[in-house]
Amino acid sequence: MAPPPPASLPLPAWAAANALFRRHPRLLPLLLPSASFRALLPVLSHCLVSGLAGNPFVASRLLLASSRLSLPFSLLLLSHLPASSLSPFSFNSLIRASPPGLALRLFDQMRRRGVPADTYTLPFLIHAYSGGDRSFSQSLHGQGIRLGYSTHLFTQTALMNMYFACGLAAHARRVFDEMQARDVVAWTGMVSGYVDSGMHPQAVEVFQEMRGGEEAVGSNVATVVSVASACAGLGSLEYAKWLHGYVEKVGLEDKVIVTNALMDMYGKCGGLESARALFNLMHEKDLHSWTTIISGLASHGHGKEAVALFFSMREVGVLPDSTTFVVVLSACSHAGLVDEGICIFSSMESDYKVSPDIKHYGCMVDLLSRAGLLSRAYLLIDSMPFEPNLEILGALLSACSVNNELEIGELVLKKIESVCSYKGGASVLLSNIYANQNLWHEVDSIRRKIRNGAIPRKPPGQSLVAAEVPFMSL
Repeated sequence: MAPPPPASLPLPAWAAANALFRRHPRLLPLLLPSASFRALLPVLSHCLVSGLAGNPFVASRLLLASSRLSLPFSLLLLSHLPASSLSPFSFNSLIRASPPGLALRLFDQMRRRGVPADTYTLPFLIHAYSGGDRSFSQSLHGQGIRLGYSTHLFTQTALMNMYFACGLAAHARRVFDEMQARDVVAWTGMVSGYVDSGMHPQAVEVFQEMRGGEEAVGSNVATVVSVASACAGLGSLEYAKWLHGYVEKVGLEDKVIVTNALMDMYGKCGGLESARALFNLMHEKDLHSWTTIISGLASHGHGKEAVALFFSMREVGVLPDSTTFVVVLSACSHAGLVDEGICIFSSMESDYKVSPDIKHYGCMVDLLSRAGLLSRAYLLIDSMPFEPNLEILGALLSACSVNNELEIGELVLKKIESVCSYKGGASVLLSNIYANQNLWHEVDSIRRKIRNGAIPRKPPGQSLVAAEVPFMSL
């Protein structure tokens, strides 16, 4: 027998007035998250023996509680519950907790057992399939129309997010335009969807629509963070200042996550001093605050200051994570701080229990290569616990080209040919080394292969210039 939970545990206010829970206090544990499956078994046994599992509300709470601990057991329990005890909530709980294939099978079972879908069923199913097959995503949209929920805001927001995840931004915009009423979640989803798709001008335009339309909707923290990412993607300091002014106007400047986003935006838009001022004014700084300002300093060539700030962060008790190490090692690389970089890299596992991944090794190879320590960089690549990628090998090969180091350059090119399906401009770099040493036969051999298509050409680079920045009013 499971005793009711102690009175000191907080229960939902409605539970005290619920007649079912007043008559059956042993059901109260279903209202609280179970610590383990073993803790759930007594109340489950009581419900099955007493017949309470036949109550739709009790059945739905049992399925919800068990799905958080063991999805296979929840499915087994579902198969033994009578159809009369099942409700949309029962299936929604399981669909929400399931991977795509299983979510679809549960939806089919729901229809076979005569349980009607409600306004939340399709959004949960859509969320399970976000980023999946494009044609199937459109089938889910059709299912929403058939069920009559295609004009429901919750469903439309889920459809919009699904289309963005599938790379169908135009379809997402069409769903957004069809919304009869839009809340802040829908507007923010549209902005963040454009940002994730790399369509930064469109993201800013949507934010302007949100603020200036007939149905003007107030933005929240998530909206501002998404718009800050859009401004950072545009690299426009004018946009950055405009958004900063808006944040101050609506009173969100005291939110740590917003200040972090503004610092990151300024760092990527060339406004380092503004980022630094924001950091200095912060009363509360989290790890992301420190990482953001260190990244901004590093990307603007202030490597020594970035490293000094990293050590200051440690002194105030903020422990770095994997991303922080990537940022500070990159700062060491660009500032030529070899000893500091080696010291920080060596301390990752010993002092902070952070295992270096390929990004950290890439920073170290770049650091050693820029310093002309090519043999040491090659040995570090050889000692990596995983295969190097083109970025790491390309950094070393580029340094070999600059330093006219033929022997290591040939070894690096062999590694590129063995582990990289796409070789970029690696062959051209090696041919430059051959040319510097007057080995014209090898130069001609490589360039002949490039002309004949035996070696793929590197695609041309591109640069974007902002010719005009539209006026943004607050």
